[in-house]
Amino acid sequence: MAQYKLNDPDFLRDPTSVLAQMREEGPLVRTKLPIIGQCWATTTDAATREVLKDEALFARNPANAGGKDISRYYWFLPRFMRPLTRNILSLDGAEHKRIRAAVDHSFSRAAIDALRPEITQVADQYLDQLDPSKPVDITQDYARMLPLDVISALLGIKPDLRQKLSRAIAPISKPTGIIALFTAMPGLYRTQKLLRAEIETIRHTQRNGLLSTLIHDASNDLSDDEVLSLAFVLFIAGHETTLHLISDAVFAISDGTKFNEPTSLAIEEFMRFFSPVMMTKPLFVRETHERFGQTLQQGDKVIAQLIGSNHDPDRFENAAEIQTDRRPNAHIGFGFGPHVCLGMHLARTEAQIALERLFNRFPDLERAPKNAPPVYSERYGFRGMKTLKVNLKP
Repeated sequence: MAQYKLNDPDFLRDPTSVLAQMREEGPLVRTKLPIIGQCWATTTDAATREVLKDEALFARNPANAGGKDISRYYWFLPRFMRPLTRNILSLDGAEHKRIRAAVDHSFSRAAIDALRPEITQVADQYLDQLDPSKPVDITQDYARMLPLDVISALLGIKPDLRQKLSRAIAPISKPTGIIALFTAMPGLYRTQKLLRAEIETIRHTQRNGLLSTLIHDASNDLSDDEVLSLAFVLFIAGHETTLHLISDAVFAISDGTKFNEPTSLAIEEFMRFFSPVMMTKPLFVRETHERFGQTLQQGDKVIAQLIGSNHDPDRFENAAEIQTDRRPNAHIGFGFGPHVCLGMHLARTEAQIALERLFNRFPDLERAPKNAPPVYSERYGFRGMKTLKVNLKP
């Protein structure tokens, strides 16, 4: 059984050869991944889309595939993690739709467009704080901070708590295996403790923001644990994808990639090429069946490789090249099917504004040193810069 090192620095720099090798084995290959263990992985665009849209045969919750409920599936996790694992990303059917419906309106295109002035203000605020007289870390000082502030404001989390949560989640971005996962547990525990306390505070006060709406709107029938898990996922996922998308794009532009109008096309191409979220959480086979020339047993885990789809030469001409004017560009960087990314409009808008404001102010920005290689995050399943030093050259 092949064990493809999908978080190896060489793969993250250029995944082309490994993805081609996987496709040669077939649209669905058997492999072993850290934390997840033995699983199947899709390798083509067609296979990835098929798995993600087929709810009848692929479940997010192993309880719907002959196994334990997701809250108890990862038996080695501490008890406090149970409500966090049972979240919108790991539920199926009516249960998933009910929870998603409670927040869908807040992430619609119209709702996010209304936030453009606020996002622009946040971007300018952080750009004002950068010191152009010395190299700055665009990942940590800009790309990370902007989406954290935006999702916090959307949720209604006050600035003092934002800072505490930001420090608490810092270790969460590093897990690459079981041991590393457990080193992140204190941060996870503190994060859920802070969010529980905030939810309880909001329950007894009126405040603007999505959390207050979820708690006080009588039309929502969410339990306390459901509100907690939703807040946790929205806070983590609400900044992580955008963080990597922005830093990946800055690296590419500083490497000579064109960033011209319409910038929306470039954002889509950066999302396709880098695929900041490289794969989905495991899906579970509901019943034994034949698929893609393989026998899938009930309970088998399947990883949908978004990066495999986005680099499939049968779907994209010159898939291994960044073409910021690519049309059409039907990538699935934000997922596909019923679980397509809830915050995709927010991520696109944040990235577009962040990059436009950055390069309007510092059009000659370059890496420091000029030809420095990328330093990728250690977080498994993600493709983004851990650090990116640049000279702003105002």
